[in-house]
Amino acid sequence: MEASTSNTIQYQTIPNESETGELFEFEALLEIRERDGQRRIASRPNNFRSTSNTTRRLSPSAITINNNNDGSYIDIEQQGFFVCPLERNCFKMRRDRDKLVLVMLKQTAGPRHLRVKNCFGMLLAPGRNLRQSDMHLLEMKSAGQGQHNPRVYVIEARWNPGAWNFEVLNTETPRDTRVFMSVAVDVTFEGLDESLRFIIECKARIFQQYERFWFPPRRAVSETYRLLAQKTMNELSADPCNAIHDDQLKVVIFESTTERERQLSSTAFDGDMERSPTRHMPTQLIHPANGSDSDSDEPLLSGSGDVCRECSEDRLAAWNDMIDLWKQTPEQRPYGLNSLIHDGIPDVLRGEVWLLLARIGPVQADLVQAYQMLLEKECPSESIILRDIHRTFPAHEYFTEENDKGGQKALYRISKAYSLYDDEVGYCQGLSFLAAALLLHMPEEQAFCVLVRIMFDYGMRELFKTGFDALHLRFYQLQCLIKDYAHELYSHFHEIGIETHMYASQWFLTLFTAKFPLQMVFFIVDLFLAEGMNTIFHISLALLKDSNKELLHSDFEGILKFFRVNLPRKYRTEVAARELIHAAVKLKISHKRLSKYEKEWHELKRQEIESQDPLERAQRESQGLKEQILRLERENDYLARELVTSKICLQERLDTTEDQLETTLNQMIIKNRDCEELADRERKLREESEFIKQKCRDEVARLEEEYRRSEGVIVEYKKICTELGLASDEDKRQFRKLKRFIASKVSGCDRCSNELADCLDISSNSQRPSSSLSTYDGEGSSVGSTTATNDTSAMHMMELVEKLQQYEQHIRQVELELAQTKLALVESQCQNQDLAHQMSVSTLLQNGSYSVNDNRPAWLRKTISSLREVAQAHGVTGSGFSSGSEENNVNFHSKFRQHQRSSSNASTISTNHITNKYTGSQTDRR
Repeated sequence: MEASTSNTIQYQTIPNESETGELFEFEALLEIRERDGQRRIASRPNNFRSTSNTTRRLSPSAITINNNNDGSYIDIEQQGFFVCPLERNCFKMRRDRDKLVLVMLKQTAGPRHLRVKNCFGMLLAPGRNLRQSDMHLLEMKSAGQGQHNPRVYVIEARWNPGAWNFEVLNTETPRDTRVFMSVAVDVTFEGLDESLRFIIECKARIFQQYERFWFPPRRAVSETYRLLAQKTMNELSADPCNAIHDDQLKVVIFESTTERERQLSSTAFDGDMERSPTRHMPTQLIHPANGSDSDSDEPLLSGSGDVCRECSEDRLAAWNDMIDLWKQTPEQRPYGLNSLIHDGIPDVLRGEVWLLLARIGPVQADLVQAYQMLLEKECPSESIILRDIHRTFPAHEYFTEENDKGGQKALYRISKAYSLYDDEVGYCQGLSFLAAALLLHMPEEQAFCVLVRIMFDYGMRELFKTGFDALHLRFYQLQCLIKDYAHELYSHFHEIGIETHMYASQWFLTLFTAKFPLQMVFFIVDLFLAEGMNTIFHISLALLKDSNKELLHSDFEGILKFFRVNLPRKYRTEVAARELIHAAVKLKISHKRLSKYEKEWHELKRQEIESQDPLERAQRESQGLKEQILRLERENDYLARELVTSKICLQERLDTTEDQLETTLNQMIIKNRDCEELADRERKLREESEFIKQKCRDEVARLEEEYRRSEGVIVEYKKICTELGLASDEDKRQFRKLKRFIASKVSGCDRCSNELADCLDISSNSQRPSSSLSTYDGEGSSVGSTTATNDTSAMHMMELVEKLQQYEQHIRQVELELAQTKLALVESQCQNQDLAHQMSVSTLLQNGSYSVNDNRPAWLRKTISSLREVAQAHGVTGSGFSSGSEENNVNFHSKFRQHQRSSSNASTISTNHITNKYTGSQTDRR
């Protein structure tokens, strides 16, 4: 409700809650101003708006206050204080700046006017729902009625934020938090028996001292209070007429709308309607920002959002029938196609339907061939394209650098080919987003063909031409449509300085593909390919009408942030996007209206050109340059401060970097030295390795030669043993034959038989008596005889000779087994020595410490010494294992030959002795 400039106000009558009570309603407005650091006064609107529970417009008189009793008035702006921006009930303030707090009280309803009699003071404290003792008194500057409207009571107090009790409200707040603050004023009214305290709670965000804000419209925090009072008659007055004027009102209920809502929602509400400032405990000072307040909300990345690929069987069947019918006559769209498109094309069929909507046949030989040829040419815009494709759909996995499917490469090829195909337009920022949306549903050749159709047949390339006249025409048409369909929003934009190009340029140039979620982008492309350029106007108006409330309650900066951050987030779900498309389709925008706007725009352009006077144009340019100079001076001061701060920071970083560089250089020198040492050590180890390998090869060759020689010796031993065995068998056979001959000769002579038995006893060193001789029949059978006849004596002697031969044969067998055992022992020793030598060589090779100069570790020398001691214990000299084993083999071979000769000689001597004895006995007998 606007405050009237007259002295009378028509109050709204509120039904009384009691028969004897009167109900009043007040509105308290809070505004905070802070001193301008540069003491420059900028122009701003002359209205004052509140943005809390209610929004009120006040006349300019509301901000001009009576400073003293002599009728002089002071405008606060003349003192260099300017309004702090207010967005969503949250003040934006800068720290370390003096501030003025203004509270304006108005009676908005009641049976009569209650005039403010006095104000005791203004209090302020961080937090909300505070006790009376938590509030801090401010320095009162003035309090009085407004200049042109005495019904408005204005209270002004100076606030020094540097005081210790306001430290919370003078500290920069993080991006995602807000600070609660409460402002209270104690006033008395004529006719009330007690004073009333008006408390206004709000939020604040503290910025740095030199933060820059957009010039906002005047807005204030509003709080509505409700007063219920009862009349009390003054009994001391005797005059009934005067008793009416002496009536006093007793306060029954005095509460704010915020407090009433808080009590109703609280479970601790006890029904006591009497206000008590100490009833509640103070709440938190820091308030986390919600989704609408947070400045840390980053815009949605292009290409974000999930796309629903599910489709009902009935809907899919309807689309398949429509496509089959459409393919029969591609030039003519089937009936009912638009109604299906309004509900969205199924994602699995979207690529095929887009080709049909753009009239791209199955084979586009001319465009495909041109595309292949254009890829081989050089592109002057290559660097710009490469820079833009990394910012195109970064939220989609197909276009990330880590993806090996080649999404970015395909996007680069399409952008390059179109920039060469359309020489007049070339490459413009925004084309890559539209091409990326097409690539998600079709191969790059088909995507290029559809992009060419959109640019030429749908008129998109006209928006990119030099001068952007067609784009400005679209802006003018959209502005006129907003004026016709959303006049209040149009007035709000015009009032705070929001122009169409500030938010709609990306809508026209990228076809809503740069900021909005993918599901909504695909719906818009469906509708655009079906209905053409007018789709952008439908979607734009639907977006603005859907967000009308938020936009009307936002200032310049808040609206730009809303378009950049909050608006795309509203349509992240498929349901929200589909509802927006339905709302856009329902809008009736006639072509005649757009043609009318186009004619108006051309007429305005013509009049502008005709009305341009050189002098006026020069003055206008001069005025613009002056304003630009002022703006640049402010920016220069700001940049100068930033430059000083940056230089200090850079110098500190430079010193730190130099220290780090020096430390790094020292570490690099140490590392280089270590690398050189490692290289030398590696070279030495490589040389030692080559030397050890050569030694190993030589040793292996020598061992193989010794092995072959040992094999030869073993073969020779076996040959000798075979020959000796054959000779032994022959000697046995001859000996048996000789025994049978001798036995047959002496069998008839007792003496000869006795002599033969004696000889056998002597040669065999036998101790047994010769009285029990047995005969030997040559076949191993004997027959006992008790008589001492010549035949039995001869046979007994032959048996003794046979036993002697058996003993000698057993001895030779034992000696032969002993020789074979020694030979096997020698062979095992040779093999053991070879294995020990190979083990030592392998150990040296693995350790890599073998050197000609014997620079070996102590443990290695101990190991080699132990191996040598073991070899010496087995009869091996230090010069080598194989030489000692060869000498032992030769000695054994010679000893074995001597033993065989001695055994053969002994056998021959024994046989000759028996023969000589037998011959002598025969001679004596004769």
